[in-house]
Amino acid sequence: MAAEWLEGRRGRAERAAERRAASAAKAKDPKTAERRERRVADGLAELDRWLRDQVAHGLAQAEKAPYRLWDDAARRLVDAQAGALAGPVRGLAAIPRTPGWPDRLLEEYALLRLLVRAHERRDELPEGLQETVRSRVGFTVPQDEVVTGGERVRDHWCVTGSRDTAQDLLTTRRVWLRGRRTGRPALVLSFSAPGTSLDASLIVGTEVDAELAFYPGSQPLRALVAERFGAAVPGTPGGTSVKGFLDEHAAALARDPWLDRWPATLENVRLARAEGGDLYAADDAGDALPLRMADPWRLLALSGGGPVTLTGEWNTRGLRPLAAWHETEGTVIL
Repeated sequence: MAAEWLEGRRGRAERAAERRAASAAKAKDPKTAERRERRVADGLAELDRWLRDQVAHGLAQAEKAPYRLWDDAARRLVDAQAGALAGPVRGLAAIPRTPGWPDRLLEEYALLRLLVRAHERRDELPEGLQETVRSRVGFTVPQDEVVTGGERVRDHWCVTGSRDTAQDLLTTRRVWLRGRRTGRPALVLSFSAPGTSLDASLIVGTEVDAELAFYPGSQPLRALVAERFGAAVPGTPGGTSVKGFLDEHAAALARDPWLDRWPATLENVRLARAEGGDLYAADDAGDALPLRMADPWRLLALSGGGPVTLTGEWNTRGLRPLAAWHETEGTVIL
């Protein structure tokens, strides 16, 4: 039985490798690539018309619009092979149910239209921004090309947080790293379909001497672990003040205005409550970031009013904590 199972596993691996090779060869075929470019351009032109229609009809209609309005637009993008935009377009459906939604919805429309315009004029953009636009639309770079041709950075990388999300039948794991020497953030993604497991080799609270290969772009963030130099060891990440983090985030947005999240590693922050009860992470300078978490009690119990190193994902709605480091309690995953 074991021999049969091993033989079957080898066969499945060989067939998967053959499919990947065939897919890569097809993608590199000039005629196939040209057809896709045309389909994507047509799909983005249709998205542009749809966006203009939403604004022309008034934002108020979005509050009562059926989910089909967003889903149909997303499906057309998938058909046009611009599938990376389908998720963000479907995500628009949830905005009218949130406080202050008109401003946020208009901002999301504007970012989508900016991407459409950037794709139309991509030949005029710097190379890094061209790669960013292509990635945001849905063009991918094969992993072997990233490993062989991507920017390589060796550092002691602290694993600062991890989060799993599920959409349809695909589960995505985001693992955030921060270089101890460079202070550089990195994002390692892994995916799993039903019956398969996610990569668990990067553990929050550890540090690994490794060389990462970064995907191309104007703000390189996603990376692959190209080579490791020894086993992982426990480690506490070095962080920044709130102001230092906001400056870092502003610089990243200037390079890639479509960033939907950015990793934060804050040193020596304490938890504070505003008059309305909202929770904040405040540093010694008095600067603070709003926290976005359904259950803050574990973090409150860990800090006990004292300073912690706190990591999380930052977006326009606030900071979603992922992990915390306390001088006596060690690492706590939130």
